Amino acid sequence: QFKRAGDWCAPHGVPESQCLECHPDLTFDPLPQLPEGADIAWLSRAGEDVPSLEAHAVRGKVTVFDFYAEWCAACRKVDGHVYKRLASGDAALAYRKLNIVEWESPLGQRYLKTVPSLPFVVVYGRDGKPLRTLHGADLAALDAAIAEANRR
Repeated sequence: QFKRAGDWCAPHGVPESQCLECHPDLTFDPLPQLPEGADIAWLSRAGEDVPSLEAHAVRGKVTVFDFYAEWCAACRKVDGHVYKRLASGDAALAYRKLNIVEWESPLGQRYLKTVPSLPFVVVYGRDGKPLRTLHGADLAALDAAIAEANRR
């Protein structure tokens, strides 16, 4: 499944999204505590289908839809980054989590057919419209997309 999805580290024989030799900064450390009222919700916990993201976008806030898997260390990197933003009191951010579980899940089949690697993130602007899609753990690109979405 990982090889078919293009998520494979050939030198180490493991999925690229889990290769701690190539990505020593990946971690499964606990995430920061979130304050009461942090806008976070799980839309899919077990790969079940979510037919529309737009129905879950929060008007007036930047909404980050995070397609992840619990086995994906790169996903934890993005998760920790967004958690830190929420923990610091970023009330203009809504975080929506979607656990694909596996590439062939209904959720994966709907949204990830052409995505080369996890995490896959979709950023919606304050206007409730999609702005940017990202894959991989590029935190600078994620911050840039959130900043751009805040201006919409």
